[in-house]
Amino acid sequence: MEQLAVELAMSASASLRWHLADVGASHTASLKAALEPLLGESYVHAGVADSDGKVVAEVWSAQQEAWLDRSQEKQSTHKTITGAVQNTLWLARELVVQVSVPLQNSNGKSMGVFFGDYKVDARTRQMAQAQMVRNISVVLLSILITALALYPVIVGLNRGVTVLSHDLIRSNIELMEVLGSAIAKRDSDTDLHNYRVCLYSIHFAESLGLSERAIRSVITGAFLHDVGKIGITDAILLKPAKLTEAEFSVMKSHVQLGKDIVAESSVLGDARDIIEFHHEKFDGSGYQMGLKGEQIPLAARLFAIVDVFDALTSHRPYKKPFSLEDAKCILSEGSGTHFDPRLLAVFEKISTDLYPEISALTGEKLKAMLRDRVNEYFFEGQV
Repeated sequence: MEQLAVELAMSASASLRWHLADVGASHTASLKAALEPLLGESYVHAGVADSDGKVVAEVWSAQQEAWLDRSQEKQSTHKTITGAVQNTLWLARELVVQVSVPLQNSNGKSMGVFFGDYKVDARTRQMAQAQMVRNISVVLLSILITALALYPVIVGLNRGVTVLSHDLIRSNIELMEVLGSAIAKRDSDTDLHNYRVCLYSIHFAESLGLSERAIRSVITGAFLHDVGKIGITDAILLKPAKLTEAEFSVMKSHVQLGKDIVAESSVLGDARDIIEFHHEKFDGSGYQMGLKGEQIPLAARLFAIVDVFDALTSHRPYKKPFSLEDAKCILSEGSGTHFDPRLLAVFEKISTDLYPEISALTGEKLKAMLRDRVNEYFFEGQV
């Protein structure tokens, strides 16, 4: 459409140059006569301006009159130009191509400008629209074919990335499990304590309505809560008698050691709240920071209850396990001093059903249950 409008203007511009060189009324009439044929070629408005931009001659068809003012508003100035200029727009619900073509003499000197409005007829407009639809259809079809061709490749690559991601996560979980179990076995010849406190912690966190992300951090912390004990000598760690004040001071340093161990790991770093703060007490009498109340991170307050509960209800070389009721009574004595009263009330309710289930499990069954629960939070829902 635009090309046709420009071609018509260019063919008319040759004769317009000669008429523009004349002056007077006959000159204006001759220009109009040269412009008139364009009105039969779908131009509804055409004109010539001199080199100063002044309109010298102008013609328009009858239907142009309804939107002549708007056309002139859109094309109000006729500046000197060096090449054909066209602009497509809608005027009075008609598709119009406004054209400007420079008029130059044989020496290339600017003599003026031809300007006009080329109205696109309904048939041409329909053809253009049909061509546009065809072009868009071809583009969309090409995109669809390309997408269908690439889909298996993308799915394959995504599946490979997912497998690698799962393998990496599983490796990290195994690292946490192995590291936590190694410390637990060194401390008490068994790693079952680690498995039990992890399970208790998961159920406890769920009862409190923690987010999945927060529960993943609780799991990591439960696995590694005493990882700093790797730096405590056997003479102190395994001493059967009560520790001296100096020895207990060394024992307490396992908190800082554990914090240092996980500090440089983006994966193990989620365990920091439990590692660093699970020996704090609700009344501020714990170690190392002496935090109190809700200054202590929620994960650490939660785990402090779980850790003591499992220690009370588990067999140790130096003691028999306490019954569920006795353990709950001992925990109650620490409400508001050692433990967060609100959290303790929740744990006392869930422990009635939870303790018989977990305490009855043997080593392999305990591990299997824990792995299933861990998988729910690290793998479930991932493709």
